[in-house]
Amino acid sequence: MNFTKEYEQEFAGLSLVLKPAATSTRSVPLSELLPAFERPLVWVPVVSIGGVLKVRAVLQQPEFYTELMQAVCWEISKHKTVEWQGKICEVTGVEVDSSSLHVLQIPLRASDELPHTLGRAVHAQFFHWIGCGNAELAQELHQQENFPGALVLKPGKSPLQKYLKFGLLRPELVAPFLWGLSQDIGADIALTGIPCRLGEAVEVVETSSYEILAESPPQRSIELEFLSPTSFKQLQSCQPFPLPELVFGSLLRRWNVFAPTAQQFPAVEWTGVTAAYELKTRALKMKGGAEIGATGWARYQFADAQQAKIAAVLAHFAAFSGVGRKVGMGMGQVRLR
Repeated sequence: MNFTKEYEQEFAGLSLVLKPAATSTRSVPLSELLPAFERPLVWVPVVSIGGVLKVRAVLQQPEFYTELMQAVCWEISKHKTVEWQGKICEVTGVEVDSSSLHVLQIPLRASDELPHTLGRAVHAQFFHWIGCGNAELAQELHQQENFPGALVLKPGKSPLQKYLKFGLLRPELVAPFLWGLSQDIGADIALTGIPCRLGEAVEVVETSSYEILAESPPQRSIELEFLSPTSFKQLQSCQPFPLPELVFGSLLRRWNVFAPTAQQFPAVEWTGVTAAYELKTRALKMKGGAEIGATGWARYQFADAQQAKIAAVLAHFAAFSGVGRKVGMGMGQVRLR
């Protein structure tokens, strides 16, 4: 597989929607639902939202999702119920994921306090999972100048509870990533040598597409929250203050690298201003030393209508892509307020 934005995939995956049912003599184990489908396939639990139970079908070769869809529809027409995790469930639907942008996360619980220098460990774990699904793709990603996502270890409700959060900017990353992750769900992984037990299900935090984001209405006032230390390259140095031209210039470059040609934007000489902010500098410790960046929030205003339109699109994109330097190591995590 060539990792280019010209690569088109019909959809990024599909999930079965399940509902607990009474015992049925016609039910089959979910792992045996597709006896005639010969492609490598695993079933990945998805976090239940609003009582809706989903399980995602993950292929090691995502180009065969169309074939999988046909096989699933055929089999569930014969088997209305399946056995999943010790329960009899009715298959109430098939949900197709046609999104090109994803934010996924999974909880973990560490056996001991984790060090602050985890950026490289999370980055390495991501590549390990991608490599389990597609070693060639993992090697290609290593050679890419622009990392196609944003990675961070989020704090949880206690010092030992955390969340691994992954923003993915290309649909072809989802299947190999989930394939590798599926091997460790509910089991222990090691981060900087400390055993960490992964949760039992993946949470799909947010999905979208470049086409949908490109239709975002203009916003003359945009407020962004910088959730992890954020900094930018400026004149051969590092600038921690999120000036509008640095924030939206960074997002624009990342958008144009990964978005389809039809959705790309021309170069912009940003004229927006920082109208208000509440920021502080914070150090993110890494093995090579501390990285200084800004956390907090800033409000940007755009008098130019065209810039207000492009900035609104990029502000929504920021939740998936991160902004600034080292987004693959935990920096530059941002959300639109």
